[in-house]
Amino acid sequence: MEAMPELQGLSLRSNFAWALAGNVVYAACQWGIIIVLAKLANSFVVGQFSLGLAVATPVLMFSNFDLRAVQATDARRQYRFAEYFRLRVVMTLVGLLVIAGIVRFGRFESQTAAVILAVALAKGVETLSDIHYGLFQLNDRLDQTGKSMMLRGVLSVIALAAALHLTHKVVWGCVWLALAWLGALVMFDVRRGRRLVAYTERSGEPPSRPRFERQWKLLHLALPLGIVTTIASINLNMPRYFIHARMGEHQLGIFSAMAYATVAMTLVGDSLANSVIPRLSRLYAAGRTVEFRTLLLRLLVAGSAIGLSGLAVAWGLGSWLLTLFYSPEYAAHTHVFVLLTAAAAIHFAASMLTSGITSARYFRIQVPMFALVAASTAAVCARFVPTMGLTGGALAVIGGASTRLVLAAAVIGHLVLSSASPARDWKPNQ
Repeated sequence: MEAMPELQGLSLRSNFAWALAGNVVYAACQWGIIIVLAKLANSFVVGQFSLGLAVATPVLMFSNFDLRAVQATDARRQYRFAEYFRLRVVMTLVGLLVIAGIVRFGRFESQTAAVILAVALAKGVETLSDIHYGLFQLNDRLDQTGKSMMLRGVLSVIALAAALHLTHKVVWGCVWLALAWLGALVMFDVRRGRRLVAYTERSGEPPSRPRFERQWKLLHLALPLGIVTTIASINLNMPRYFIHARMGEHQLGIFSAMAYATVAMTLVGDSLANSVIPRLSRLYAAGRTVEFRTLLLRLLVAGSAIGLSGLAVAWGLGSWLLTLFYSPEYAAHTHVFVLLTAAAAIHFAASMLTSGITSARYFRIQVPMFALVAASTAAVCARFVPTMGLTGGALAVIGGASTRLVLAAAVIGHLVLSSASPARDWKPNQ
């Protein structure tokens, strides 16, 4: 069915502009959450919230199977949105049950356990918005994603701040956060998603296989990315685990607050990559290798430039920024902030290359790649966190980022230099 004009795909420039706007606003709001916690509570509460994310996020990352990326690279429309959505709902429920089991059998203080569960609830709702973002991305409608992220970001700060002001309990702040995201899901994502599906998917066409078999094949296709995103999440939180074990919630809160300050860079990179991934996937599937390589190179150059710009800002204004947004206690660790920003710049470049790998649907090769990244991060943490504290944690992030950059470059080199024709040999989940 031909799409109505208002539902047709946007240009690459427009998609990037909307994705950038949405990610910038969302990043600012996520940083705002940390500022609200730091201002209305204390670093211990920031540590509790960060621990909740550190426990819940890896589990949900695995249960998500990164279906958004699988859907966004489905250039041949092998699966319908309803199939992606059903699998996401089922696996999110499984993930929440696993988190509940971790909390039940873990040795968490009761208030911290409640925060972990509340954070998991909010992140569970977020996964349902995320699968709609895959639909928008596949159809080159990142304006819908951008608007949704802006809405969720603003609502998250308002809900958390209001709950903390009224109840003085971070757990209720997280519950209100979940309710705000649920409202955005129902009122925006679901409504826009249904309309887009109605005009972009053909109805009445019987599936080639029974529903269960198709869902199983989709799960098998996405499983490697589920493993990859889980390892990536564990790698991201690895320094937090070591810092919490050695130094407690207070120092974890300081480290996490400075790490969150670099999220803006990461999300700008995500917006850049997300706007290009569907086009890269179409180019690779069609065997247009030269155009694929050229577009990927432009993506890498742009990403590297933005990452270096962020590092320059942190180097020159880091102390002032930490004092302005947090307090002098945080500014005393400016050198850690600069190191974390350097790591983010390296990750920035590596994520551009990883986008190319995902666009080609080389999912399985990313499992050993990210396993090596996490191993390098853990090794540096074990070596330096006990002796250098927060600085050691920042050095571990740099070590993992550097490993990722080298490995991603090697895989991309194999892809673009291979003599095999992508159009002939292209297969999902290589």
